[in-house]
Amino acid sequence: MSRLHFYDGAASAAESELAAVLEPARALFRELIIERIMAFEAYRRLAETSESPQLEMVKVADIAHKIAGVGATLGFTRTGQLASALDRSITENPAKFADPEYLRRVVDPLLETLLVEMEALLDD
Repeated sequence: MSRLHFYDGAASAAESELAAVLEPARALFRELIIERIMAFEAYRRLAETSESPQLEMVKVADIAHKIAGVGATLGFTRTGQLASALDRSITENPAKFADPEYLRRVVDPLLETLLVEMEALLDD
C-alpha cells in the first residue's frame, strides 16, 4: 500500500489506523476479483463474435472504470492504473471497435495485462 505523508510524528500510528479501516474494503475488492475476471473474459468472447462489439466493450469499460477508481483508492495502484488504461482505450475510441484489428492490437493486450495483475492479487 502506498505510504501517506504526515508532517508530524504520528505517521506510523495514522498509517496503521488507516490500514485497519481500509482492510475490510481491500478484502472485499480481492473477493470480487474472480467475478470480475470471469465477466471480462465473457464480454471479450462476446465482443469477438458479436456484430456490435461496441456494446460488449462498453461493459468491459464500465468494470475497468470501477476497478480503476476503487483499486487506486485501496492501494492497488498498478491494478488501478491498468484498469484506467483499458477504460480509456475503449471510451476514448468507441468507433474503432468496428475494426477487429483494434481489439486485437490495442484492447486485448491491455485487458490481458490487467487480468494477469488481478490474478496476482489473488495470491497476496
